[in-house]
Amino acid sequence: MLDETHVAGDAHFGFIRRLLASESYLLRDHLQRLDSDARHRRFGHDVSNAFIASYAAHASDFGNVTFGYFVDGDVRGVAELRPGTLMRPESAEVAFSVERPFANRGIATQLMGRIIRTARNRGLSHLTLVCMTDNAKMQAIARHYGADLKIEDGSIFADIVPNRADYRSLVADMIDEPMTYLYAALDMQTRISGSGEI
Repeated sequence: MLDETHVAGDAHFGFIRRLLASESYLLRDHLQRLDSDARHRRFGHDVSNAFIASYAAHASDFGNVTFGYFVDGDVRGVAELRPGTLMRPESAEVAFSVERPFANRGIATQLMGRIIRTARNRGLSHLTLVCMTDNAKMQAIARHYGADLKIEDGSIFADIVPNRADYRSLVADMIDEPMTYLYAALDMQTRISGSGEI
């Protein structure tokens, strides 16, 4: 098992925060900016803008958590935690996407660390990441966090076992949560000002 603090990413130009339920449009816009190859890697098949819009609208359903990597006010990478989607208890599925111009900067690795911390604090014992067999980058990130990888039905299934929550992980979430609302309010104010609305 690895702690989420073991992150060797080199992306320091943006920051990660949780997306609020009212910010599903940020997830939608990010996913719709993905090129066809990235969409296929994220969803396992080709998807339309309409599919993405519907998917994003339900991203904050009960128990789901979405983190965005923000650069200059836009979400350029996303990590999703979806508990209860797998058969075994206390488990969740995780998924990632990063826009091509921001790839290879350690963003997905940082997002994985943030997801693992949240999983620890929620008492989740297993995280499953499903990716295509040719997605070597995502497999490398999973291995970085001590994942056990296996092939099933032509896909790679990575099982990540988070450490148990401790004082440090709990305090980190306690600090991040109020900052999430602060940044969300500031982002909304900036968007309203930029659109000319009063």
